Amino acid sequence: MKNSILYLALLLFFSVNLFGQSDSTYTMKYLDKSTRFAWLTYGGDLNYLSGGSTQQLVNGIKQSTDFKSTLTPRLTIGGIHFWGHADFYVTFPLSFLSLQDTPVGINELNINQRVETGMRLYPIKLQPKSLSPFLGVSFSRLRFSQESENSNSSNGVPTFDRFTYPIQFGLTYTSKNWHISASAYYNYQNEFNYFISPTETAEVRLDPISFNISLFRYIDTDRKARTPKAVDQINRDYNILKNENLLNAWFFGIGPSSALRMNKSPFLKENYPYFYDDFSTTLIPDITFGRYFNKPDANINLSYRTYRGEYEGFDTAIKTRRHSIGVESIKFLFNYHGFVPFAGPILSYENLRTSINGTVYNDNKVALGLTFGWDIRVIKSRTFLLRTNLRYYPNLHMDINGDKMMFDHLEFNFIQFVYFLGRKKALSK
Repeated sequence: MKNSILYLALLLFFSVNLFGQSDSTYTMKYLDKSTRFAWLTYGGDLNYLSGGSTQQLVNGIKQSTDFKSTLTPRLTIGGIHFWGHADFYVTFPLSFLSLQDTPVGINELNINQRVETGMRLYPIKLQPKSLSPFLGVSFSRLRFSQESENSNSSNGVPTFDRFTYPIQFGLTYTSKNWHISASAYYNYQNEFNYFISPTETAEVRLDPISFNISLFRYIDTDRKARTPKAVDQINRDYNILKNENLLNAWFFGIGPSSALRMNKSPFLKENYPYFYDDFSTTLIPDITFGRYFNKPDANINLSYRTYRGEYEGFDTAIKTRRHSIGVESIKFLFNYHGFVPFAGPILSYENLRTSINGTVYNDNKVALGLTFGWDIRVIKSRTFLLRTNLRYYPNLHMDINGDKMMFDHLEFNFIQFVYFLGRKKALSK
């Protein structure tokens, strides 16, 4: 099924790629509406995870133990879209600043959310001096681990990881420069089993309701483009780049990305079940260099990403590493007031590595994937833009003793800075 979806997407890419997009100039009407389509937000919040209960072994018998709430500060960057009716954001927790009490009998207990990506919808659009209710959904990794006071494992304890998709609702007050929001989350995925020994599990239950309060600064970066003078300058810049053949341009891009697990590894389930629910990856660099072609509105570029993972617990340490360099070709599908989605294939060379207690397994292969995402591109004559990339490689894995170690993550690069070479010099003449 997944391969069929990929092939269908590639067919769509090639069929759409047959049609070019003609050059155009920009009108006041277009720029007035398009520059109000989206604006940038950044700031922080306090995330309050309610408590719950777990179990621990006391004299060989499981005993229920309650734990209290966790308070974590987070940093957020995002964008308001659709003229104030939608908020797309990504939030980075400062877990080292978390406040949490440790229950009696447990040496260390960690429960936190990792990077959260979400969307809030506002039936009443955001505008200054107004209060707007919202309904949203997000996804993030929930991580849980506990270590009893009598634990003697050389590599500590394993970590339970789960993707959660909580529903959220709340209110946002908009001032002249700030959004102040208060919200509640409902997490229906609030029960799971956690390995407290290589063969025994504890029943863990989390309170499903959590709370959040946030403060975001918002910036309308394109507000100066909504004047007759600015429109004239934009069209002059466009014609300069057209005459200099710089609407076609080389570019480079860089930004942080994360890898979201799509499938669990049969190798871990068969050999190390206490790692089966662990999702061990970190933020990864997403670096690209390529060429933009104006007439077909398409890119061809090289892309490099690398990430590592670690699984530790119960006298076992497993480390994974992936290096990926690929050639991708993407076609921009349409321009909806500066929101420009794209899709296309990526063919890459993959170096996959897994180390188990010092024993190293390597695999090198060529893989076919799908790239999709969107640019924020109101006009074509900018020297830079912001891009969101997602990449997926169906069934990417390496074989270890006949079982699959999966590397088929969904790579999610929320914001990539893309700079076009030569344009700034031409426009500064």
